[in-house]
Amino acid sequence: MQRSQLGAFLGGLKPPFRDQIGRHANGTPLYRAYGWIEAGAFATLLYRAAPALPSRQARVLSVFKGPSGLTADVEVEEFVRGRAKICPRWVSVRDLHPSAKVPA
Repeated sequence: MQRSQLGAFLGGLKPPFRDQIGRHANGTPLYRAYGWIEAGAFATLLYRAAPALPSRQARVLSVFKGPSGLTADVEVEEFVRGRAKICPRWVSVRDLHPSAKVPA
């Protein structure tokens, strides 16, 4: 009985999204922050599915609940044909880690 009550309580808790800042075209709400991840902050992006790729710095634009779980809209510096280019990406929140250094 207590387990079912606890399960119902935990299931009713809202995720720690903060400050809705807009919506995608399909109506999915966009938020400024989720837990420690906040729009405008820099984070280290390390893909769990591709550990051989080097980590890179990403700037968070927004967070939302995507079809595969918590997702962040980020800008990542990619090297395309030998040149640095800022590319938008949707990445799993679990692939983001607090950044220890501030980008120049």
